[in-house]
Amino acid sequence: MKKLFLITTMLFVAVISQAQNNYSGAYGYSFKPNGNTGNDKDATGPAGNLVLLKMDGDKYRFWLDVTIGWPNYNVGETDGTITIVNDTASFDNTFEEATKPCILKFKIAGNTIHINSLSTSFNCGFGNGVNADGDYTKLKNQPVLNNAWLKKEYHQSPAIVVTSNRAEVFQDENCQHAFTKKQYFVKGDKLLSIAETEKTVYTEYITTAGKFIYGWMKKTDIKIVDTE
Repeated sequence: MKKLFLITTMLFVAVISQAQNNYSGAYGYSFKPNGNTGNDKDATGPAGNLVLLKMDGDKYRFWLDVTIGWPNYNVGETDGTITIVNDTASFDNTFEEATKPCILKFKIAGNTIHINSLSTSFNCGFGNGVNADGDYTKLKNQPVLNNAWLKKEYHQSPAIVVTSNRAEVFQDENCQHAFTKKQYFVKGDKLLSIAETEKTVYTEYITTAGKFIYGWMKKTDIKIVDTE
């Protein structure tokens, strides 16, 4: 009986430990430039940056940018949503004019995320010679992932302010499906209009506690802020 209790306890702890995994943070890699850079002391080599923010359950928002570095500094950028199951995830990043698919496959091992696309820069919509493949290690010095950081990522998105006393955030663009645990913004909250339809806007927000809030809001609850 005692042995059975011990095994059950160990299984319970293992399940709790797995459920508490949070891969949020910044990951990356960088190498020396390829070839002789001559007198170019500022030359940088191939590099990649990956940021993950936990949404709900096993779902994460990610931002990825890569460059081949010196001498032409071609780049590739993408972002989206992935679901991590058994330390793996995939994202369809196929360029609309691609001849073959570009599927980014994520594999997590400790503090490293390996990305493999097995595709060309063109099919992925990246600059010439650029691909996302590589090992992205969690950075020792983590950047501050807050709303100022989000604003840089969405520098072309207009600012909005909540005008209703309480504005609910929905899962869908028609604002018909509420989150299981309802989420609200209150009057005066300043946000970003990242995407929009005729009657709704999509926003993302990071609380002071680091919680990532995302979803759709009714335009009747907000107004665009004049930033000029």
